[in-house]
Amino acid sequence: MSEHFLTHDGINIKFTIIRKNVKNINLRVRPDSNVVVSAPKSVSCESIEQLVKDKASWIIKKIEHFDRKRSNNGRLEYITGEIFQYLGSSYPLKVIQVKSREEVILDGEELFLFVKDENNFKIKEKLFNQWYKAQAKLIFHRTMDKIQPPVSAAGIERPSITLRSMRTRWGSCSWKRKKITLNIELIKTPLECIEYVLLHELIHFKHHKHDTKFYSYLENLMPDWKERKKTLKTFSVNLSKL
Repeated sequence: MSEHFLTHDGINIKFTIIRKNVKNINLRVRPDSNVVVSAPKSVSCESIEQLVKDKASWIIKKIEHFDRKRSNNGRLEYITGEIFQYLGSSYPLKVIQVKSREEVILDGEELFLFVKDENNFKIKEKLFNQWYKAQAKLIFHRTMDKIQPPVSAAGIERPSITLRSMRTRWGSCSWKRKKITLNIELIKTPLECIEYVLLHELIHFKHHKHDTKFYSYLENLMPDWKERKKTLKTFSVNLSKL
């Protein structure tokens, strides 16, 4: 991990480069306005800096958006141009007035909100909440398909998953009910963070406390868990109990 700086139109941009075992370069502007670039070890710093230069205008807009959102206490308006988070990436919203079906659709690098009344805040909020919940159900269960098999050898059976809006937790588990509860807001974080939260809760079925055995098992199955946890914290300073 290394920090770098460049200037675009008189504005300084600070970005962090993280080397990972990935195929492609991934540039993200996090909700705390930090710019992070994940890249393979084979890609030179010069190539990454050029990418940041090419995306500089886009980066500045995203930083300004998140700065405004924090100053506005995170309140959403569901208007064209507003930025929404999904799986760790930022998507601009385009609101389109229609006479028929109302829905939210992710198409390429944009989110589209089809709604009959552009000024009906409650309907727009409801549509987005429904969309996020549907995506969360799909992604969380797919992630469980990947995360659960490695712990089955330790006698950890696949639990059921429920979704809730929680102010202070990303996830929790009930050993007696064999159930994991996940925060719907988790769908806005990168997939690597979702994997971390699920594995964390799964391990609690074997090691109830955050003791040496718990972290030793977690380290064995997910050596980069500390990095994932650090990334997760950037998505909400309040949701830190994990």
